Amino acid sequence: MKPPRRPAILCRLAPLLLAILASNASADDSTPDLDWLRDGRSIAPQTRHGSDLPPVFLAGLPQNAPNAIEINGETDALLAAVRAGDLARVKALLKDGVLVNAADLRGERALPLAVRAGRLELVRQLLNAGADADLRGADGMAPLSLAALAGNVALTRLLLKAGADIDRKSAHGNTPLLDAVLMNRVDVVRVLLAAKPDLERYDRDGLHALALAARDGRGEIVDLLLKNGAAAEFPDRSGRPALFWAIYRQQRQSTDLLLASGANPGAMSTDF
Repeated sequence: MKPPRRPAILCRLAPLLLAILASNASADDSTPDLDWLRDGRSIAPQTRHGSDLPPVFLAGLPQNAPNAIEINGETDALLAAVRAGDLARVKALLKDGVLVNAADLRGERALPLAVRAGRLELVRQLLNAGADADLRGADGMAPLSLAALAGNVALTRLLLKAGADIDRKSAHGNTPLLDAVLMNRVDVVRVLLAAKPDLERYDRDGLHALALAARDGRGEIVDLLLKNGAAAEFPDRSGRPALFWAIYRQQRQSTDLLLASGANPGAMSTDF
């Protein structure tokens, strides 16, 4: 029986690794420590700050957050405590000085994780410890958008009070208001409107909040938007007013509300 063949990649790498190991005695401080390959030693947890991260990680960091990624046990412990809803453990870690805005290698952070799980008291503790209310999690979602999508009024209020950007877009291209409209979160829409968001922001499809609400038949939200300053004639990115979408989708309540607010009936004849 023939001996099993070694994978080609190992055959190519073996001489290189042996050469590095052989030159270890003459290596300077920049030479990687590869002794653990020979004797099985484990490596102590490493902390890497934003200033010495590889470019692939630096590219994803906010410009004003040079220490946004911390590769160490404390960050993992904080994230694990948040996932478990262990308030006492989170408090203890924060008291010990864990970096509250740090992310793991996936880009996950404690605050978005707590908001996603709807853990109000954990979110309060993290914010009080200095958590940035606008830093995204691993999925690219800003905390305020996560609260809006879930329809969580208490978290929405808490994040706004902490200074969360009312118009911050998440990775999917929506602002918190657009997310709330999309999911028909009427109470959250009401809270967000009180914070004076930009009503003319577009989603990835080129629709603003009023057009989106009219298209999907969100009559109560259409009414709220109009009463809070949304212009009935403001066009979407393709130049169509909200009334077009209400009629195209046969949304009677949206159509009536828009016409009552002064929308131009000429939109009824608009075609693609």
